[in-house]
Amino acid sequence: MTTPAAPGPDGIDLGWAERATLVFCPGFLVAPQAYTALLGPVADRGYRVVVPRLVRPGPRLLLGGVPIAAEAARAAAVVAALAGADARPVWIGGHSRGGAVAWTVAAGPTPVAGLVVVDPVAGGGPPWAGAPAPPPLPDGRPALVVGAAIGGRCAPAARNHLHFAAAAPHAEHVVVADCGHADVLDDRSAHRGRRLCGGGTDPARARATVAERIAAFLDAAGSRR
Repeated sequence: MTTPAAPGPDGIDLGWAERATLVFCPGFLVAPQAYTALLGPVADRGYRVVVPRLVRPGPRLLLGGVPIAAEAARAAAVVAALAGADARPVWIGGHSRGGAVAWTVAAGPTPVAGLVVVDPVAGGGPPWAGAPAPPPLPDGRPALVVGAAIGGRCAPAARNHLHFAAAAPHAEHVVVADCGHADVLDDRSAHRGRRLCGGGTDPARARATVAERIAAFLDAAGSRR
């Protein structure tokens, strides 16, 4: 599907915005296409899901030269373009580092309907202790924090979903049992990620559970509007 606010040639654009649009920020060095299996079922529920490539892989990214704020600015521009093209609500979401990017957007002035983050990880490297608290979200902004029970070294405790949920007491916080940090990715990407991050016994089932959590949260939020 091609629209004036499409995510570009390197992104993916799923479904039609019968209810709302979700802009989903990919994780560190993860291609947007790796989220097709996770977000396809969400699109099937009547949501348009846009996964843009916010930054290209390369030495600058690997060496920490791309701050989360820069990715957040690009994601906010995608949200603004989509909101300008359609009167339906636009949500922001993301996985891993993309969850931190989405959180930054939701905490700022960009008019998003709400926030959905999947096993978010605060940026930076070791030492893991003492990560600054995520910025506060505006009062009343709906938020869902989905945590993977098996974060491994990709989502260390001091920077994982617990770190974000503590910064937003009003957010709905769920932890998916037997789910690894990379289990939400499509099979090939999940296989690579599981070697680095660990994983659960049934990635497909874990991914389906996360997809259902996202869709159910968006459904419930839409019914309250």
